[in-house]
Amino acid sequence: MSSADATKSYVHLSTAGLPPGEAKAFWADEVSARRPGLLLDFPREAPFQAAVTAASLGPARLLALSVEPYVANRPGRYIARDLVDDFCLLYVDDGSVVVSDATGTDFPLSAGQFILLDDAAGFSLRFMSRTQAKALKMPRAWLSARMPCAEDLALTRIDPSTGWARALASVLKEVTPATMANLPLPLGEVAGQIAALLTLAAGRASGEMKRYQRMTFHRLRRAMREALHDPALTPSRFAEQQGIAKRTLHALFAAAGTSFGRELTAMRLDYARSLLCDARFSAKSITEISALAGFANPSHFSRRFLETFALSPSVYRRLHLD
Repeated sequence: MSSADATKSYVHLSTAGLPPGEAKAFWADEVSARRPGLLLDFPREAPFQAAVTAASLGPARLLALSVEPYVANRPGRYIARDLVDDFCLLYVDDGSVVVSDATGTDFPLSAGQFILLDDAAGFSLRFMSRTQAKALKMPRAWLSARMPCAEDLALTRIDPSTGWARALASVLKEVTPATMANLPLPLGEVAGQIAALLTLAAGRASGEMKRYQRMTFHRLRRAMREALHDPALTPSRFAEQQGIAKRTLHALFAAAGTSFGRELTAMRLDYARSLLCDARFSAKSITEISALAGFANPSHFSRRFLETFALSPSVYRRLHLD
């Protein structure tokens, strides 16, 4: 169901009142019509509700989302033929989203975190729980004129608790379609201020992590994914396996705005989630699934899974398997 208010210049879409099957079809049709090149995937048998309010913010467009878990993929094969050529600044108000690039590298986002997406590159968005988020769509030419090499910032981790990134996160939290009418600046200037803060935050991020460091960081994450099944994996042991000092390991993860432990736990939880959705592992108990994902303590696994996905492992499995 959709509505538009010309005086406020926004569009609102919602699945409210629709049965689950119709809600998913409605959302997929509306997203496809307004956002070419996105393929949606919904959990089987799970209820689904979603709503979005979109409003112009000068040359940019702000989308305020409230969605149940689902996946949005932007495959590389669609990029060359569709007409979308934007950057998207994604900010999470509440819930959790995992962004993945074309190589399969994951960038988990929780409340208060943001990341820049480049529509010229393939990516996927996995909304892991009921999530409220904002997406600021910025034309490539407009952002590139204010932020040289914007492509280099796409899918780069920026710690939202420090420096200019903290100021940007505060602005993204406060700006909504509902509050835009009362802003003391013209909307185009507000968009320009957001781009300026993003540029300042990017300067700090690029200074903290050079290109060769990013390449090393991504190599380490790939190696971590291959070794996550080992419950005895520690920073010291992993650093020794990779031929680097433990201090260097911690410095690389800190420069990326994360930590070894945080990344390893996120990888293990995501791997466990994939096993719970896989019919080939339906005979495995939750304890066995936790062990396969590298968790030494099943209770700890269940607690962390519930915190991350807002569902217990058993309920998550039941909703995602026939």
